Amino acid sequence: MHWGPEALDKAVDRARLDWQHARHLMDISEPDDGLEDAIYYLQLTEKRYMFLLAQAKRERERRHAQGG
Repeated sequence: MHWGPEALDKAVDRARLDWQHARHLMDISEPDDGLEDAIYYLQLTEKRYMFLLAQAKRERERRHAQGG
């Protein structure tokens, strides 16, 4: 899958914000009130953010290799 530079940058930025939000939810969650959900959400958003960062790196390398 090939992303346009702007679309991928926006996706990475959105994923970063989602991950930061999930980290905040972890900080304010109580053990008896939604902590498991907060942990799941944090793991999910972190994996998505890391995936998109890796995708952005691959796209930059691909464009660089093509001379663009």
